[in-house]
Amino acid sequence: MIKIPKEVKRIMKTLEDEKFKAYTVGGCVRDCLAGLKPYDWDVATSAGLEDLTRLFPDAKVVSEKYSVIRMEFIDEVYDNEGDFVGEEGIIADVATFRKDGVYSDGRRPDTVEFVQTIEEDLPRRDFTMNALADNGYELVDPFGGREDIKNKLVKTIGDPVERFREDPVRMLRAIRFAAELDFDLTQSVYEAIAANYRLLEKISIDRFRNEFVKIMSAPHAGKGLGLIIDTGIINLILGDDVVKSLTRREKNDLLILSQNIDRSKQVPERRLGLFYTTLSKKKAQPSIEKFNFDSKTRQHLIDAINDMPKLYFTSTKDALKKFIYERSMERYNYLANLEKAQRIVFDYDSETKIKSKMYLLEEIHALREPIFVEDLAIDGNDLIEAGICEDKEVGKMLNMLIEKIHIKPNLNKRDELLKLAKLYKRNKLAAWTRGIKWTR
Repeated sequence: MIKIPKEVKRIMKTLEDEKFKAYTVGGCVRDCLAGLKPYDWDVATSAGLEDLTRLFPDAKVVSEKYSVIRMEFIDEVYDNEGDFVGEEGIIADVATFRKDGVYSDGRRPDTVEFVQTIEEDLPRRDFTMNALADNGYELVDPFGGREDIKNKLVKTIGDPVERFREDPVRMLRAIRFAAELDFDLTQSVYEAIAANYRLLEKISIDRFRNEFVKIMSAPHAGKGLGLIIDTGIINLILGDDVVKSLTRREKNDLLILSQNIDRSKQVPERRLGLFYTTLSKKKAQPSIEKFNFDSKTRQHLIDAINDMPKLYFTSTKDALKKFIYERSMERYNYLANLEKAQRIVFDYDSETKIKSKMYLLEEIHALREPIFVEDLAIDGNDLIEAGICEDKEVGKMLNMLIEKIHIKPNLNKRDELLKLAKLYKRNKLAAWTRGIKWTR
């Protein structure tokens, strides 16, 4: 028996009052038995789509072909001061019992047959731990899924090779479940993945990326990454030629990462940054481009493979200001957090350098020293009104001024900046040497 949310109980009672059968099914049952709190709830029922839309007129029809509707029970959460802090609640999908036909496209069945019992529905599911159903009175478990959850095993329903050929992404899902739940693959599942991982070349890059990101950000990502490497899936992520050319250091770093990545926070782009910075820029960049990450994540990962060495050797206040200015505070914060994660995962002797940059940045903020053009005591209008620049020259002049102020923040005064701007306008040598910090 599992604890079913009141919203889901109401859905099931509505169906049962109309003489339909209704069960919670799949991942929500699995997670409850594993001691987790599900966010997504699935209800399987003997009611067809016509009855579902009649009984739940406000529900969204997710799929007519598969007879699935969705209801959201989400509340906004505010703190004591009235500020929005997030959402809580559940999402419930309700679907008609069905059998699936042949998977010719490697993703969805070509045909479906709606059936009347949960026992006919459960065999279409991928893993034993997902072929569980509960109606509040009994647990339906025809494939021993509850025992597999108890033993922390990922086992397919039937022949794993056949299930993976139906939908190759199930191989990644098997590894994801291992990484999320700290389960182990059965020998037959592991061997089937190792022998058939090339089938993953058929799936869309979006599906591959989504599963890869979930694996890397899971609580037991080290186990997942180890399986990715051991089964050969790493070849599809990095490319055969890259894997063949990995240096001893790169192989060792990947091994250490798989052993220690769980020490780092479960931030997807940070975990991905840890992964790609084990490689040279030349080897990492094609994979980053291949996976078509969203623009923000892509930028962070490109920064990681390009700029981590530069950040490591940034040790003065003016150099740190310039580093941040050339990127942005958000991009710098990503790299700074990645540097901390690298120290934790790889046991780098970099704590002093990290703390030094933290101190420098605190001092920059405390003294209100300019980092960006917006921090200057003048703007483009001041330059134009003083007759120093035309509109098209303003941006370049402001950039020259901020580079000088990084070194001499005490000059960030209107009169001083206008004086500097006039100097740069008439003296090309002064403009050219503006960013040089002279020493005796």
